[in-house]
Amino acid sequence: MKFRDCAAAVKVRMLVAKTISRAREQSMLKRVILIILLSFFALPAFSVQEIKKEKKEETATIFGAVDEKEIYSLGNIVETKESASANIDVITYEDMKEQGSPLLTEMLNQLGSVTVQTSGSIGDVTSFRIRGTDRVRVTIDGMRADSPVDNKFYLNNYLTDDFERIEVIKGPQGNVGGVNASGGLVSLQTRRGYGAPSVEIESGMGNLGTFKERFAVQGGDEEKDYYLGVNWLKSDGGLRINDGERIRNDDFNTLAVTGNVGKRLLKGKAEIRDIVRFSNSRKSVGVNGFGNYILQDPNDYSKNIDIFNTTIFNYKPREWYDSSTRFGIFSTVNNFYQRPDGYDTGFGSDKFRSTRLSFISQHNLYYKDWNTLSLGYNLESNFFNSVSDYSTDPYYPSYNGFSGDTLQNDVFVNDVINIKNRLFIRGGTRLTNHSQFGTYVSPNVSAALVLPTYKMPGDYTKFRSSWGQSINTPTLYQMFGRLAGMMDPNPNLKAEKLNGWDVGVEQTFFNKKVSVDFGYFSNKYKDYIGWQSDPITWIGTYMNVDEATINGYEASIKWQPNLKFKMILNYTFMDSEDARTGYSLPAVPKNRLNASVVYTPKERFSVYARVETASDRVYSGNSTVGGYTNVAAGTIIRLFSIKGVHVYLKVQVYNILDQKMSMYKNYYQPGIHFMAGLFIKMNTGGKEKEVL
Repeated sequence: MKFRDCAAAVKVRMLVAKTISRAREQSMLKRVILIILLSFFALPAFSVQEIKKEKKEETATIFGAVDEKEIYSLGNIVETKESASANIDVITYEDMKEQGSPLLTEMLNQLGSVTVQTSGSIGDVTSFRIRGTDRVRVTIDGMRADSPVDNKFYLNNYLTDDFERIEVIKGPQGNVGGVNASGGLVSLQTRRGYGAPSVEIESGMGNLGTFKERFAVQGGDEEKDYYLGVNWLKSDGGLRINDGERIRNDDFNTLAVTGNVGKRLLKGKAEIRDIVRFSNSRKSVGVNGFGNYILQDPNDYSKNIDIFNTTIFNYKPREWYDSSTRFGIFSTVNNFYQRPDGYDTGFGSDKFRSTRLSFISQHNLYYKDWNTLSLGYNLESNFFNSVSDYSTDPYYPSYNGFSGDTLQNDVFVNDVINIKNRLFIRGGTRLTNHSQFGTYVSPNVSAALVLPTYKMPGDYTKFRSSWGQSINTPTLYQMFGRLAGMMDPNPNLKAEKLNGWDVGVEQTFFNKKVSVDFGYFSNKYKDYIGWQSDPITWIGTYMNVDEATINGYEASIKWQPNLKFKMILNYTFMDSEDARTGYSLPAVPKNRLNASVVYTPKERFSVYARVETASDRVYSGNSTVGGYTNVAAGTIIRLFSIKGVHVYLKVQVYNILDQKMSMYKNYYQPGIHFMAGLFIKMNTGGKEKEVL
């Protein structure tokens, strides 16, 4: 009898629930119709319909998704973006996929306080700066990836297709990243396989002789995963000079292969992973500088080969303890060839070979939910060899090159305290011993106070502040190398020291659908590594500047009312000074503004637009390079799907306004550039995880 009574009660409850649900549906239908009518005359962004339930909501993106956002770069400790005391932006594979751009420069240029420029067309040397400085630490899968030659990360040799996540942490990160992290830390994570096995094929072409081909296979389950991607990108280039004439010998050709294999061990308590990256790039130099004239140099070109291997072992035997051990090898070969032409009667070459061996071990101890203590050790060994030969060049004497090595040991400690999920305090220090520059200490402390907003349920107000010190060590190239006789080394260079701090406030509205952030930062350098050139021979020399400063403001507005519309607007003001000359530091614009919009009204259709502007920048001394405005747009359309095979059309247009964008004086990037092509995704077995 009791069982029948329970069954009857369940039926009654189900009937009541259905009645209420229908009433809500009718009410919701009226609301949706009203909103659609309003959006037709206003903005389509007000649509409240959500993407299909099977499409999982992504974690942190540059647009600030509604859910909590985990940050993995801060000492291997998982935190949320909401509680982070540093200014952090995250780009996920979903962001890169929606915009379909193969270039890292296009994605990074959408972030606040980040400036990425090239000296010409695709494949040219890039300048990557955070808050005005190029002293940025870059890691791939936790291992240092900037070049041992000059401590810079060459974005032109890497494409977005094989990255799953990019985290950009602004401000001095000497404690977390080690040396050469005074401007910030950029963490790139290689794609890994998920779900049923699938194949991705892409083929595209554009003007300026641009072609792109890609093939990838991936898959994974609870025990293992794998990813293999092959990318080829070719362009005839489009470098323009003073009068707007396009240089024909500005081609670029790169082949990249990426593999990522992971295996879970010990009943899921451990994981071993191996990641391999290989890239082979060739770039025609295209021009040569002589005073205010730009001369064609059709026989000059450079070649670059990078080999990167990382082995990772993660172990979590207890809830209160986990560890991560990484071993990496980064080998790079840079060749520059100069051949005789109408101007250069001689010829020569520069060859740089460098290898970096890295070992990192970190141990995290968790005490309940309020304290995380991390202890770690880092060993880094760099080997460098350069061979130069300009024996027949009448302008530059012969230079035989240099060989050497450096050894660096780091021990670091980091502690994160969580007080009632309101106050988050992070502090720690890193002790660095460098074979060339001695021993340094890099402390860092930061805090974030997160409070619920009065009468705004679901929203919060966050106050954040950080202070840190960091060092930037000169490279072996700056101390002993030489490129084409254009830059003399300085074996007496000192390590550069930074003292920096920032403060900021973040406010969300409408249940975190809108986020507004404003902050101030100040960086003071001692023994800043700069250079000066001889006015007669134009040969430059590296040197230490007693003091240099970069101060500024940064602000951003992010709006994501639903999963169909995303918008971000960033503004940065930077004021820099070289104490020796009184001029601004090179390549630091005073004003920078960028914005991005992505609209996905249907699962099979997505469109985006972005714009970035920069004011004039100092090129050298008091000479400046003009500002610019770059507008780009694109779309991705699913044409059709047949039995697990999905075919998409991708179209991108860059520099729509045909602006003269330049990093160096008289060197301008191409005009209007477009690419179009097909992307095919095939699910070869099992249930499909999700569609692009």
